[in-house]
Amino acid sequence: MAIVEITPDFSSITTTDRLLELIHHHPDGLTIKELSDRLNRPVSMLQICLKILIASQKVAIRQQIYGQQLAKVYISKPDKTQPQHQFRSITSRSYPSVTPMHLREVAGLTKVQLAIELGLSVRTINDWEQKRSQPKLVPSQLKRMMSVYQCTLDRLIEAFE
Repeated sequence: MAIVEITPDFSSITTTDRLLELIHHHPDGLTIKELSDRLNRPVSMLQICLKILIASQKVAIRQQIYGQQLAKVYISKPDKTQPQHQFRSITSRSYPSVTPMHLREVAGLTKVQLAIELGLSVRTINDWEQKRSQPKLVPSQLKRMMSVYQCTLDRLIEAFE
């Protein structure tokens, strides 16, 4: 006996739109397998859609323990149209002051992910976090850095002083 699954007609909604909506409704993130199962789409199709969403900065990748393995999960990125006063506070008891490492961890990025987002080398990120060097940026790079770190200019300056 064959089992037939009846799914609603989503002809007006693209797979990318459905994918973004699903990720948005799961703040802890979803693996590619979960996305494939929930949307009834092949992983290869979802990978293409996810690349588009990542490039448009609507979705981010975070690595976390899933079951007993380290897995990539896809999470929704905050809306870029938010006013700067809505950025989340990054003070914490575990950090005596704001540091470049603290900014990166609060943004939920690994050193490799941060390097890719900023178009820099991992060595440069290491040098910043070890206070061996400081960023030398043009205004557009500074704006990008504030967006990636999800912080204000004041917090960025505080972290690198």
